[in-house]
Amino acid sequence: MLKNLNLLRAFLAILILAIPLYPKFPLYGVADTYVSIRLEDFLVAFTVIILFAYQLKHHFRFLKWDITKFFLSYFVAIIASTVTAILIFKTDPTSLLLINVLRRFEYISLFFVTASAIYNINDLKYPAIFSTLATIGVCLYGYGQKYLQFPVVSTMNEEFSKGQVLSLSTWTRINATFAGHYDLAVYLSVMLVIIGCLAVLLKKLYLKVPLLIIWLIAFQILTFTASRTSIFAMWGGLVLALLVIKKYLWIVPVTLIVVFSFFNSRDLNQRLLATLTIVKNDNQPTQTIPTPTIVTPSIPPVPVIAKISPIITIAPTPIIIHHGVESTYPEVDVDAGVSRSGEIRFNVEWPRALTALKKNPLVGTGLGSITLATDNDYLRSLGESGIIGFIALFIIPFWFIFKTLPFVFKKNQTSLEKYALILAAAVITMGANAIFIDVFEASKTAFLFWIMMGVYYKILEFIKQA
Repeated sequence: MLKNLNLLRAFLAILILAIPLYPKFPLYGVADTYVSIRLEDFLVAFTVIILFAYQLKHHFRFLKWDITKFFLSYFVAIIASTVTAILIFKTDPTSLLLINVLRRFEYISLFFVTASAIYNINDLKYPAIFSTLATIGVCLYGYGQKYLQFPVVSTMNEEFSKGQVLSLSTWTRINATFAGHYDLAVYLSVMLVIIGCLAVLLKKLYLKVPLLIIWLIAFQILTFTASRTSIFAMWGGLVLALLVIKKYLWIVPVTLIVVFSFFNSRDLNQRLLATLTIVKNDNQPTQTIPTPTIVTPSIPPVPVIAKISPIITIAPTPIIIHHGVESTYPEVDVDAGVSRSGEIRFNVEWPRALTALKKNPLVGTGLGSITLATDNDYLRSLGESGIIGFIALFIIPFWFIFKTLPFVFKKNQTSLEKYALILAAAVITMGANAIFIDVFEASKTAFLFWIMMGVYYKILEFIKQA
């Protein structure tokens, strides 16, 4: 038993490090989509084989866990959705629908890997240590990308997803080792809640001070992404966590740092002002807007350092510059970018998800059937897996939060209860990100979310056994 358990722990540690740190180089392409099979998929597959051998030896003890019934319900819901999509709606090729279901199984499998690998309370330190090391690595690479021209691997469009290794342009927000700046921002927003609260709780200065430094470094990387959603989600999640663990005084410096970042980061400041301007204009009578002029910048395209795919020429992206606005930077017309982002969500992606829900309210039109992005995970779940799939999925985090709520009102909280409350705030942070970002489908954030939930489950189990 111990030998298999140590092997499972070792592979879990590798995954915690490799998933955020290894860029998304494709190994094998998948027909009808530019999503690829990558190294992390093989690592997860091998880890699941080890988990299966371990559970087989112990008569699949995970089936007795009280949370397992919720996962089984969700698996039934998405299988029903897929069968319906294949036989009735034919929304996508059968192979693509099946791959999307398998990927969802793959993501959630890490919950069971993590919960099985943590055997006692002392084992909780390993996910914390390796997650912190991974965050340090992500931040170091992010700084290297910002200031030292470290290469970029992106999946923001079909051509980039073929494995091109690019250099960061002056007008591009960093993504570090992630496939896009939004994925990086989601990851950092969750880790900042966890690391920040651990730094507050730890009493030994040789642990507290380094964690506070790591928090400050990671927060600056988060501001480099200029993701308004993730910054507000982190701020709200961290304030909530500090409230429930009764560390009220720390809310003041956290809030001051966040507010200062709004003024200190030019890109973030412009995007926040653009958002407020657009909201204000939406509440005013419609005015005639001059027709924008489309110009092609003279700045050369992003240079390619190395290629994994065949040579592809990248044309400069046209930039919309409104009449009467002078710009120093190619991205200075932030109003247009922010407005366009909102219009895509409100006028295209969200209505498309609602249309899929209307087509089949109970089980939806199949996972992946409403294209790769919806930019709202709740609407995406409703459209793809219907009301049944939506309830089956989100009852899982609600179950965890419900189990944790009693600790909020305890006068003398134990360390484990405080850790559970911190993870509850991290889950809420993830949920806030999901309003505008597909966090449960992006592989890096989805894998790490279910690892976190596995740790969360074991903490609740240890509290129950105490």
